[in-house]
Amino acid sequence: MSTPSSRAAGACLAASVVLVFAMLGSAIGQSAATFTWRGESYPIAAAGSDFSVGDAARALGFAVSRDTTTGVLTITGDGHQLVAGPGTSQVPVDQRTVEIGKPMRSVRGVLYAPADFFEKVLFPLARATGTFDATKRQWIVVESRGTPSGSEPAGPLSVDVAVVHVEPTTQVVLRESASARFEPRLIESGLQVRWIDRKVTAPFAERRFDDPLVAAVRFEGDTATVVFREPGLTARAYPLTGPDRVVVEVGRAVEAPPVEPAAPPPPAVPALTIVVDPGHGGTETGAVGPGGLQEKDVTLQIARRVAAAIPRVVASRVVLTRDSDSAISLDDRTSLANHEKAGLFLSLHANSSRATGAHGSETYYLSLESSDRLASEAARRENQPVPGSTPLPGSATNPDLDFILWDLAQSAHLNESSRLAEAIQRELNVVSKTENRGIKQAPFRVLAGATMPAVLVEVGFISHPDEEKQLRSATFQENVASAIATAVGEFFAKRPGTAPVSGPTPGTTPSAR
Repeated sequence: MSTPSSRAAGACLAASVVLVFAMLGSAIGQSAATFTWRGESYPIAAAGSDFSVGDAARALGFAVSRDTTTGVLTITGDGHQLVAGPGTSQVPVDQRTVEIGKPMRSVRGVLYAPADFFEKVLFPLARATGTFDATKRQWIVVESRGTPSGSEPAGPLSVDVAVVHVEPTTQVVLRESASARFEPRLIESGLQVRWIDRKVTAPFAERRFDDPLVAAVRFEGDTATVVFREPGLTARAYPLTGPDRVVVEVGRAVEAPPVEPAAPPPPAVPALTIVVDPGHGGTETGAVGPGGLQEKDVTLQIARRVAAAIPRVVASRVVLTRDSDSAISLDDRTSLANHEKAGLFLSLHANSSRATGAHGSETYYLSLESSDRLASEAARRENQPVPGSTPLPGSATNPDLDFILWDLAQSAHLNESSRLAEAIQRELNVVSKTENRGIKQAPFRVLAGATMPAVLVEVGFISHPDEEKQLRSATFQENVASAIATAVGEFFAKRPGTAPVSGPTPGTTPSAR
């Protein structure tokens, strides 16, 4: 039986423990919150207005694995997978991406995300909704009723249509007023998209299109039908966000060529083509370091080393967009990759900043919205057109159409581009010993329109005196090339059908431009 003195001592001890934890939290800029789910309470770390992604995911019953090099978390469970990492506001979830209000960040090895990450990304995967009580510092999470997303708004769903042909496929974009569940069904005359539990406000009953693969789009009730131009076509449908839309990709079935056993086998030629793009060139010098090193020169030197290194890890033919000090427009660089039917597009650059301490490497993949202000500045700098080339499309005319045309070709490759960017950044951090500035997204013109996984690598800050010296160094250039080649090998190792290196090392093909 407790006595008044023992109860007082216990209360004093408890108060001391609380005070110690409060002092520790204040010292490291972190604090604690409570996460209530299915009648149980869990502690969740907080940093300002952001909360621990791992703590919340585990409380919901998801499995969480962490890449110790990059700090990226992979969260799986209930048939879902999402990837969360520092420095990005575009979150890959299953086969789509969800945009959150500000980038996630890492504090002392713990990944923190803003509140809308949990509300828009994590809770819906657990079929839950949650609210945060700032006074009590408590997340109250409850199971949602109805659809698994738990967050579909009521009311009719408005749909707009755009049809764009990007050889060899046509993509029909069904732009939605809000995210909605749907079921695709392939029929003899085309592909149907039926929205579930939603009344659809259609823009028209039927519209015909002058397209080589799509004859028309029809609406009837809650269903849209993409009508094929000819029999035997194939199609698939997948959702994308930012803005919410369903993309129907229509193409022709690939037929196996006839077998000619009497003919001698041709010399082995790698089926895979990789295009490496040294940034800038000619009159466009790019950034210039304090010691006079020009971006156009160092990107060409590193690109040649990358082109030599890649075939040593994956059987491939490597094409350079330029192999001399020549000027090439941004669009022509992407067009070359599409013309070569490349399986990968790598654009190499050197970063620059007015901030004297800025240093390290960054890897980008395409988005119309930038991850942060510095990413926006990098895109604006690299998007400067070559004199005489076509200017960037102006968002003042039709921002929605601009988004569709910019994003359409890359949308199907977004997850792979993200995975490639993560692999390259991870290797650069280890091999070239540069500071990890994270995976970022920005509207780089040179990536727009690429019909394959595509990334832009800022190998270092040419504006930083020490990194400018490194960029001059053949050893550093070789380390960067080796890191990128290793990442490319890892990327294709996880892709079925990629040939391993065997026999003579394939060569490098310079651009004819």
